[in-house]
Amino acid sequence: MPMRVGLMGLGRVGRNLFRVLQKSDDLRIEAACDVADAASLAYLLRFDTILGRYPGAAGEPRFADGQLHVGGRQVRMLTEEKGSQSVPPWGELGVDVVVEATGKRRSRAELERHLAAGAKRVILCSPAADAGAVDATIVFGVNEDRLSSEHRIVSAGSPGVAAAAPVLKLLAAAFGVERAFLSSIHAFTNRQHLADVPADDPRKGRAAGENIVPQESDVAERLEELLPELAGKLTAAAINVPVANGSVADLVCWHSRPVTVEAVNAAVRQGAAGLSGVLAYETDAIVSSDILHAEAAGSYDSLATMVLGQNVSKTLTWFDNGWGYAHRVAELIRRSGKEAAQ
Repeated sequence: MPMRVGLMGLGRVGRNLFRVLQKSDDLRIEAACDVADAASLAYLLRFDTILGRYPGAAGEPRFADGQLHVGGRQVRMLTEEKGSQSVPPWGELGVDVVVEATGKRRSRAELERHLAAGAKRVILCSPAADAGAVDATIVFGVNEDRLSSEHRIVSAGSPGVAAAAPVLKLLAAAFGVERAFLSSIHAFTNRQHLADVPADDPRKGRAAGENIVPQESDVAERLEELLPELAGKLTAAAINVPVANGSVADLVCWHSRPVTVEAVNAAVRQGAAGLSGVLAYETDAIVSSDILHAEAAGSYDSLATMVLGQNVSKTLTWFDNGWGYAHRVAELIRRSGKEAAQ
């Protein structure tokens, strides 16, 4: 019997995940909830500027009689009032796992509401609001072996963390890391604006399609949570650039052992061989648009590797803003279900 999923939020990550789960035989979306109008969400699932038109029969997805009809299945569509503290009655809807894809950094109390409503597990598609909000943060290629049946609320981290963390772990194991700086060069999202508007942070109010916009980032803290041996050694920044999709993690490491371009690439290539579906090893000269619809969390660019002196490396790892991350979330749902069944 398929594991039944409740999807909270149908924004960019939610719509990516919807398409991934609809192709699955062992995972089924039972219900979806969002603050937006259900008919408008059905339209955005059907016509997507980044993903293209929804594959399959003409006229799908379509909303009728409180249900989203797609691929011969029906998904219950629920509308949440803005600012509401309530959650759908997941137990009554037959939902096993709730995926929190609103993009908000939820507190423990907010996430536990899903359990109280009848869900058995909660997957958060963003970093947690604080260390105690989730039982664990699981990133494939880093710590998926730590997932246990006791973990009822789990974070999948963020797309940038999911792309960068496996490479950082491989480099630390091969050469040691004394210090590292990560720049996340990220396509703009629906959190930015298309025209200049007033904002508390003046940079965030500038037109995202026309500017390169520096942003603050807490990716360093999130990476240190996953790789505690690197605590105090990481710094990160983010830059939004005027492309609609396709981002890259630019990682500079100061190593405790000597490095060469060949040695760095060999270490990542060998590690990626054991991380199928998580980390791809790219040998062609790709650019940001070439990473669209890539299912791996990250694609390591072997042609971009550089070294400075004997102990500094610079690497690039490309990632699709949502597609690869959605595949990792789907796998996390599966693993959570298996752990719960044990």
